[in-house]
Amino acid sequence: MEQASNLQTAALNLISKYFGQSTAEVYGQFFSGEPDDVIITSLSEIMVDYVGEEKAKAEINKMTGGVVV
Repeated sequence: MEQASNLQTAALNLISKYFGQSTAEVYGQFFSGEPDDVIITSLSEIMVDYVGEEKAKAEINKMTGGVVV
């Protein structure tokens, strides 16, 4: 079984915070084996739809330590 990256774990924690653990589990399967850029793109899309672009960018920047977005 492939180990999740730190980014994947952080993304799933953020998804769980906003969308619940069940949704995070579904995304965990989707993210499995995906590169970081795919994870960030997917996370950005769902977060923008839910909380708006500004808040999504702020949350993702906080999650990544300002490295992405």
